[in-house]
Amino acid sequence: MSENLSQLRSRIDELDIEIVNKIQERASIASKIGEVKRANGEEIFRPDREKEVYKKVTMNNPGPLPDQALISIYREIMSGSIAIEKALEVGYLGPEGSFSNQATRERFGASIKSTSFSSIPEVFRAVEARKCDYGVVPIENSTEGLVNSTLDMFLNSDLLIYSEIYMRISLHLLGYESDLSKIKTLYGIRIANSQCKNWISANLPNVEIIETSSTTKAAMMVAEKKEGAAIASKIAADIYGLNTIRESIEDLPNNTTRFLIIGKSQCLPTGHDKTSIVFSVADKPGSLYMALKPFFENNINLTKVESRPTRRNSWEYNFFIDFHGHEKDEIISKVLSEVKERATFLRILGSYPATEPLL
Repeated sequence: MSENLSQLRSRIDELDIEIVNKIQERASIASKIGEVKRANGEEIFRPDREKEVYKKVTMNNPGPLPDQALISIYREIMSGSIAIEKALEVGYLGPEGSFSNQATRERFGASIKSTSFSSIPEVFRAVEARKCDYGVVPIENSTEGLVNSTLDMFLNSDLLIYSEIYMRISLHLLGYESDLSKIKTLYGIRIANSQCKNWISANLPNVEIIETSSTTKAAMMVAEKKEGAAIASKIAADIYGLNTIRESIEDLPNNTTRFLIIGKSQCLPTGHDKTSIVFSVADKPGSLYMALKPFFENNINLTKVESRPTRRNSWEYNFFIDFHGHEKDEIISKVLSEVKERATFLRILGSYPATEPLL
């Protein structure tokens, strides 16, 4: 039995050497691709190519490792390769340990340099000023709806949506005190507090709730004050040395947040894309109907329709729309031309590879 175990371990050692050599060979080729991209002025990070790689990897997966395990491995391989091609920097809504930070790591891997910013406008400004190549910002939550600050920034910025990512959000009660009856103060960002309001009412009915700028800030304050509890992520517990008092205290299961990757360019078509636009129409009967009519007539599925006040005049609205298709698709180009003719204002926020929402 020991001889068989030794032989198996020896085979694994041989395979490890082969794997390392193949990974380094792949990285060398990726480095040459990076040189070609730079010479042609192309983007180093390509969500369309990334999607293609993941598809091929999963299609050729014979097991026993599941598809998601291989995707995680390849994410880090590509992250390292991108870092060799060009030193990318990605800005996110911080601080470190925030859900935006986790989304950044999940999409770009651990080899990409990331920088935290204290607000969504700061993330936009960093990318606009080329201090960061891309930014990662939340746009909507499955239970709490849209992040209005992100929507508003698109009205004042020329940045485009380059990609999207959906991430499951699980909220935990963190701190040092395990006896809930002794917790007098609860720190948390408004949206997280709202997502846990039934649990808080049932388990911490008399607690004083203090709003913070982020879930990570909540954990940081508990760690500094050595009292109270925070609603935050497990990674925040690890960063600030807090105990997980209760796990998954969100009221609704399948709590998911959609994040956008913003940049200065637009991703190429993949055949399975999404486009986001914002427009406004004249204040008269039927104007919104006429603007939306081309989508119906061309059988284009709208995945989101939201309105926001224009802040120019009372009761005037901008309409944010997501729909299937890419701006460069012939039918989408035709529809957008028709919408532009019927709108008083239209801006294309970006076309990018569609990601399936988590169910």
